[in-house]
Order: sequence, then C-alpha cells, then structure tokens
Amino acid sequence: MSTSVYTEAQLGQYFDHIAFPRTVPNQAENTLDFLAELQKRNLTRVPFESVSLHYSRRRLLSLDPEDLFAKIVTNSRGGYCMEVNAFFGTVLRSLGFTLISAGARVNGRSGYKGWDHMVNIVTIDQKSYLVDVAYGSNGPYHPIPLEPDIEFNGIYPAQGKLEYKALPQHTDPKQRVWVFSSRPDADAAWKEEYAFVETEFFPGDFEIMNMMTMTAPQSLFVQTVIATRILLNQQDGEPEGVIILFKNYIKRRIRKHTEIIQTLTTEDERVGALKDYFFIELKPEEQRAIRGLPSELKTGEAEPSGLA
Repeated sequence: MSTSVYTEAQLGQYFDHIAFPRTVPNQAENTLDFLAELQKRNLTRVPFESVSLHYSRRRLLSLDPEDLFAKIVTNSRGGYCMEVNAFFGTVLRSLGFTLISAGARVNGRSGYKGWDHMVNIVTIDQKSYLVDVAYGSNGPYHPIPLEPDIEFNGIYPAQGKLEYKALPQHTDPKQRVWVFSSRPDADAAWKEEYAFVETEFFPGDFEIMNMMTMTAPQSLFVQTVIATRILLNQQDGEPEGVIILFKNYIKRRIRKHTEIIQTLTTEDERVGALKDYFFIELKPEEQRAIRGLPSELKTGEAEPSGLA
C-alpha cells in the first residue's frame, strides 16, 4: 500500500509490544515460519476493533503509516481491517518481505458488497500467501497459500477453505476471484466470508474505501462497538480461542465452548472491559465522546447474534 517503512527502533518497539519471542529463527533464515509467528502474535496483541469511531470527538481514521504506528504501538490500540492490515503490511515491507495490498469484498446478507476489506498478499520463494490480521473472529491466523480448493485449520475446531471461482453476482462467467470461507467445525456448512483479487490497490483506493467504512451510517463499525483478538494456549503458545466484545457482551470461545463471561450494563463497565480484555485504556475525554451516540451503552440490549 505504501513505500513507507519503519525504522529499526520502531520495529524493536513493535516486537516488544506483541511479545515476539526472540527465539524465533531469523527472518532471513526461515521466512515463512517467521511470518506465521509474527501474524499470530499480532492477532493476539493488536485487537480488531471499532473503538475510535465511538470514543473520539473526531471519529476519522488515518491510514498514514506513522499515524498507525502511534495508534497501534505507542497508544496500545487496534483498528479495523484497513488500519491493521495497512500497519502490518508496512511492518512486513520494513522487514524486507515482498507483498501487495489488495481489496476484498465481504459477503453480506444480500450478497457480496463493494470493496470494503483489505488483505495483504505476500510472496515467499515465488509462492503467494493470503495474510490477513484484521477480519475478526473468523479470519485466518496463519499465512494461506493461494492454491485453489485448499482446506486448512482455523482455531480448533474451526476450518477454512480457499477457492478460485466466479461469484453469483458476476455478469461475465469468465471472471474469477479468490474466495475465503470458514466453518465452525467439520460438521457445519461452509460460509463464504470474503472474496479478494490479486490486483494491487493503491493508497488512494484505500482512502476511498476507508471514507465509506468510517462514515456511512449503515457501516457495522459506525453502528457498533466491536473488539476481538485471539487467545493463545499457555502451554504450547498456539491459538486456542477468541475473546469478543460486541455491544454489551464479552464472549469467550475456546474450542467448542462459547460462553458470555460478562454482561456490560454501564459505559464504565465497557471501558473497563476494553482495558482488561483488549489492552485499550481510554482517557476521560475519550470516554465522554460516546455520549449521545446511538452506540452509547444502554440497559436492556438483546444478546448479539453476530461475531460469536
């Protein structure tokens, strides 16, 4: 997305922020393993979230690499897809990886929407991989080779699949895109999550996409306070579940067990949950910024059905 790179000092600060183990082989020695560990650690420490669209007077999100570094590393925040994937793409370029940033369409209730998601496609030893650190609880947590009809493990027992095919909305039957699907376990039906292309998108493309996503009243991120991140097993360091904040609930999903671990009845409780579960500490003026918005926490909200 950008030719900007982070300095060695910034990369060191980032590694410390995500608790990147210094025992991992050097990037030049084992590139794919290094990338996989980096992606996993980023998903653990940098939440997928919409907090700044609700707890901010400005409610405008910058995709400038330096602004993203300040937000994500210095101020311990996360962001939605275009923020976190743009940031992670800049980290990878700074480490010497070859990649492009591309657009994706999320599959909504009435079919595929416009360009509203961002992914990175990384090339290692002349092989391309989907790398996505900002899709929420159903996204991939490790690099996925761009191979048609490949199936792979998600966070157990979830599974993922990648296909290369036409979409129902295509009017030209020769069109093909990559389609990422997921299912919660081997007995469930596949759900197409999003479709992406191998065409490089420019910063200006994402600026247009970002404007729609952060300002449109129908945008999920504008409507709803969301935060998710993956959880690692303490023994083997592998992903074992996700923690999710959606409106006024905190849900934890580990293996096949999903439970509501906290119901949030006040804004103070939600602010506390963001700190406790997602490392996000809001200043008093940020906490006050949500007052009067439709997303301000009110009692009696129904249990959410999404993002679980």
